[in-house]
Amino acid sequence: MKNHFLKRVMTAGLLVCSLSVMAEDIDLFVAATPDEDAPKPNVLIVLDNTANWTTAFENEKKALKTLFDGLPLDKFNVGLMLFNEPNGKGGYVRAALRLMNETNRPLYSDLVNSLRNASPDDQGSARALGLTMAEAYRYYAGLQAINGHNAGKRDYPNNDVTSTGNVFAASNAIYALTGGHAFASSGSSTYVPGTVEGGCQKNFIIYIGNTTASGNVTKDNTASNTAATTYLEEAAGAAVTQIPLSPSGFADNIADEWARFMKQSPLGITTYTVDVSQGTAGNALANSALLKSMALVSQGKYFLVNSENDGNQIVAALRSIFSEVQAVNSVFASVSLPVSVNTQGTYLNQVFIGMFRPDELARPRWAGNLKQYKLGYNSLGELSTLDADNKDAISSGGTGFIAECARSFWTPTALDSYWVDRPQGSCLTPNTAQSETPDGNVVEKGAQGYKLRTSITDPDNRVVYTCSSGCTDSTPTLFKHSNAAITKSLLGNAAMTDAERIKLIDWARGKNVDNELSKGTTVMRPSVHGDVVHSRPVAINFGGSDTLASSEVVVFYGGNDGMLRAVKGNRDGDGGTELWAFMPPDFYPYINRIYKNNVRISYKGMDPFVDPDTGVEETLEPKSYGVDGAISAYRSDSDTWIFASMRRGGRSVYAFDVSDPTAPEVKWKVGCPSNFQTDGSVSDTGCTTGFAGIGQTWSAPKALKAPGYSVSGAGTEKPMLIMGGGYDVCEDGDPHTCTSTKGNRVYILDADTGALLKTLGGDTSDGDLISRGVVADVIVVPHSVTGLATMAYVADLGGNVYRINIGDDAPADWTITKIASLGGSGADARKFMFAPDVVLDNGKYVLLLGSGDREKPLSTYSGATSVANKFFMLKDDPADEEWLSGETANCGAAVICMDSLESVTYGSGSPTLATVGEKKGWALELHDNEQVVTSAITIFGVVTFSTHEPAPVNVDPNVCTSSLGKARVYNIGYANAGLLTGRNSRFAEIPGGGLPPSPVAGMVTLDNGVTVPFCIGCDSESPLKGGEPPPPIMANQPKSRVYWHIQQ
Repeated sequence: MKNHFLKRVMTAGLLVCSLSVMAEDIDLFVAATPDEDAPKPNVLIVLDNTANWTTAFENEKKALKTLFDGLPLDKFNVGLMLFNEPNGKGGYVRAALRLMNETNRPLYSDLVNSLRNASPDDQGSARALGLTMAEAYRYYAGLQAINGHNAGKRDYPNNDVTSTGNVFAASNAIYALTGGHAFASSGSSTYVPGTVEGGCQKNFIIYIGNTTASGNVTKDNTASNTAATTYLEEAAGAAVTQIPLSPSGFADNIADEWARFMKQSPLGITTYTVDVSQGTAGNALANSALLKSMALVSQGKYFLVNSENDGNQIVAALRSIFSEVQAVNSVFASVSLPVSVNTQGTYLNQVFIGMFRPDELARPRWAGNLKQYKLGYNSLGELSTLDADNKDAISSGGTGFIAECARSFWTPTALDSYWVDRPQGSCLTPNTAQSETPDGNVVEKGAQGYKLRTSITDPDNRVVYTCSSGCTDSTPTLFKHSNAAITKSLLGNAAMTDAERIKLIDWARGKNVDNELSKGTTVMRPSVHGDVVHSRPVAINFGGSDTLASSEVVVFYGGNDGMLRAVKGNRDGDGGTELWAFMPPDFYPYINRIYKNNVRISYKGMDPFVDPDTGVEETLEPKSYGVDGAISAYRSDSDTWIFASMRRGGRSVYAFDVSDPTAPEVKWKVGCPSNFQTDGSVSDTGCTTGFAGIGQTWSAPKALKAPGYSVSGAGTEKPMLIMGGGYDVCEDGDPHTCTSTKGNRVYILDADTGALLKTLGGDTSDGDLISRGVVADVIVVPHSVTGLATMAYVADLGGNVYRINIGDDAPADWTITKIASLGGSGADARKFMFAPDVVLDNGKYVLLLGSGDREKPLSTYSGATSVANKFFMLKDDPADEEWLSGETANCGAAVICMDSLESVTYGSGSPTLATVGEKKGWALELHDNEQVVTSAITIFGVVTFSTHEPAPVNVDPNVCTSSLGKARVYNIGYANAGLLTGRNSRFAEIPGGGLPPSPVAGMVTLDNGVTVPFCIGCDSESPLKGGEPPPPIMANQPKSRVYWHIQQ
């Protein structure tokens, strides 16, 4: 079977209905506004004050003082913990967690600056890290202290340690504060809980450790480590499983087991470790292994730094940590969410992420960008997504998004002041808020947006193509105001002046005609890159080999400024620069709205403004989309073609010949020029013959070859495309209002000419088989030897699954068979929006897919709360003529129905393989209101997919709930929905919530030349994090995944 992955191409990646408000997945973000009253994160700094009190510790003090002096006010609660002076007694709270406001911040800065080793000193006599972690947990939890209540310099009201003069004035200033102390009085041995503002906060520990002057690290003594182990077993209620370390010298230290427990506890404490001046003598390397483990098991990060130059590296590490910590509570302010993010990688180790940020005032112009990262091993030895500086690109602060100080490829290394008039970003490195670099989690900074603004010095020279409405001429014309074919009427306003027309076209091309941010009117505007919400880019290597050194990667993707872009994808040199862009005529009428930016988006539940003087209500309109769908490709030895779909942007598909990526040709366009109107009506005037039934083009056009379509028999097969008929906005109704729907069909086209070869469903003789729209991709099954298509599978929005029978027949003779009916009405009104993953197992095809309506992500939609969605495993045996007819008794028809499947209930065990073997598959129950919102992928017998559960409408203020709802990633056995080895749940929650992108997996050659398997989207830490796939859980794995390979 030709099931090897692409090495040069990878797309990783009507009748009138009355609709007052159209449902969309972007409805999720209307409520995602900044919450200034949200609880601030708690950060407890644990400082190793036992060793190396020479230059190293002095520089640590300087670094901490620099950190405190530069912390933004009113953003963090920070505390300080030191090791106890008595030998091996653990730690104590020197300064409790308090808000870093104008009063407290300078006091904490003075405190760290006052630490000294002169008598009476602040130096701990022996490190007891495990016991200190236990003490930190008890402080956070408000429990009985272990030894911290015996420390003379602990934080309690009006503690007085000035008997020797003014040495401890800095400490006393803190103890004199009103409230916030670690202990309520000098006689108290129970901590005041460290969770300052209640249970909805995020909690962190930063451990700063160092070696002795000789480069060694002293082990925790046996007594303290044994005590810390006993305390952990009491807290966990179970025996401790030791975490293996390499080197193993500190494997018996209980500190990393405490870090693991604290992360898994209700407090969810994340531990960061800063390893200062790592030594090589004695136990130094074993100690570093311990610090790495503490960070790894708690989803934090490990930083290896030196203490030179006044601790500059320490400062940088601490600022990076606080940047991530801050982002935990500001993620909703930036709304840089991975809902639209689609990771597409080539085997040249490149990961491209399209980004967007909704406008906070609900206006239609959104920020967007395309950023590039890579896969590699991070400081903890994990395969992960890395940035251009080989650092973790994913935040450990709990956002599930890009790290605040990460720098993507194509982003400059030197600080600048481009964004001085619009500073943004939570990286705490000085002067970065106004700079392009690091771009971090700020959508519009750096990356391709930066290249677009800087590489095109004269906007009039930007290469932007377009075509006539029908795109019948292979040579595209230029999208410039000198092109008279771009009329005022086509731009939506025949009454505009000539000057207005020129200005509008120039603005759409990127010219800064309104002098945004005072950059001048002859340069590219700051907002030139539109949002990339749903577009799935495709990256193609036009180079001579599959090595980074000789690659010539071009990335094709769309944005909602209307543009389809071709961008140089290499990492360095001129990588990131735009080769050309294409403005489809479908988008002409929407340019003015994006330019004016004053007609707000009609989100679900948004009330229009009413003019108090006239009583006139503002008009709200749905968001305008451009080339918002998937980009797919076909390659042969001589030709490279790409196919662009529109999703919500329209009802067309565009085909381009990009064999010369610098000189594209328009091959053809099919579909209809008119999109759906706000009332659900649509015109079919001007549709390509045979395409009047097409909906919005959501389904990716997939390339295939089959025996029945050739020039002159075997070996001369011609490329075709197969795609679903699309989306009808009647599906946006709640409940849907679809009767005679657009898109309820499958199209087969000649890939070269666009000629329609066959329509399955719709108004044809098979019309009764496909009752609802087909927005999912069509999955083609190739022959195991020839690689030619033998059949295909597709699902529709009515909860049905179909097999397309291809064989050796000509396309005109292909047929379609409904193999599963799993939808209905009410609680059974399931929709399939994503294609099944198909694996071949013992001669049968296994289909894995889940139901859900991604376009209704709010609990105010009945479609999100009244449907019992499930994840399904279906078995099909096309060679068995009685495979489906045998279900007539169960289902009343020759199809697989719910009664054909083994039911797997939420929270229950898994059925045996024998039990499933007697059924046609299984159906996994989900949580109430939970929907599957991604496609599935199966690796080593483990199927991965993600879900979303909307946030409740009326949220209890005492309950911690993200306004973006709960996102979960499932990793389960494909054969029986079984748990993975060592796990007690089928799923894990993804930080930040929202709508995750679909997982991507394969084999990648890392920069060191090693080829490894990877999966992006399998890890609960972030749907953008690359890592090793889940390990196999059974010996009888499926033989292979099934999908179509577009290269022959």
